[in-house]
Amino acid sequence: MKLDAAQISAFDRDGFVLSDGYLDDGEIAHIQDCYMETAARLQHEQSLENVQSGEDEDTDFQVYQIRTAHLQHAIFRMLIHDTRLLDLVESLLGPDIRLIHYQGLYKPAYTGGEVGWHQDNHYFEVAENRTITVWLALDDATVDNGCMWYLPGRHKKLLAHEQLWDTSEKKGFYYAIRDIDDSGAVPAEVRKGGFAIHHCLMPHRSLKNQTDRPRRAIAMHFMDATVPDPSMLKILPEGATPILRRSS
Repeated sequence: MKLDAAQISAFDRDGFVLSDGYLDDGEIAHIQDCYMETAARLQHEQSLENVQSGEDEDTDFQVYQIRTAHLQHAIFRMLIHDTRLLDLVESLLGPDIRLIHYQGLYKPAYTGGEVGWHQDNHYFEVAENRTITVWLALDDATVDNGCMWYLPGRHKKLLAHEQLWDTSEKKGFYYAIRDIDDSGAVPAEVRKGGFAIHHCLMPHRSLKNQTDRPRRAIAMHFMDATVPDPSMLKILPEGATPILRRSS
């Protein structure tokens, strides 16, 4: 499942591309079941973190994170080895592919919180900005339930981020771009089973889930395996950043 020339051109120009039809209904239903099973287990173990970056109290709004998802359930591990997915990533990054981060991001009905404007490579610091995010929708992602928003064409440089809180008190998306003109922002509405794919310097955010249904997604972050390892790899658990494809 490779992106065509028009999609690649749109990605280069805008910094993102949307693509529907990756998974069928049966595949989605199975992943949804595994997703909720994993979230429930982590919550029972008190290791399901709320990573919402708004100023609301955690008791009122949540964005739950299934961190290093491929180490939490076999279904997530199978996804990142899916040839259809790796072919898509190769069309943007080339044939040497490494996983750098993998997370489930779950906004419950009504109480799903927001994530402020940020750029992924502010956290990752991958050389030459050689990393992309493939965001898989497990529910229809809409404006009302907290889809992502992008700023088309604003993926050419790293912007200043402000730390929102002391990380000893709370984890999650603790940096945000405060001073940003978001008047040109567009919603990345994606049907379940489809992708929102963005460049690591694409500013993006998501707003609250105001509906009676959840907004569940999986964010898979890939880097060019030929560039030097970023420092963040040293703090991740063993097996968190496998090389998934090699050209030789």
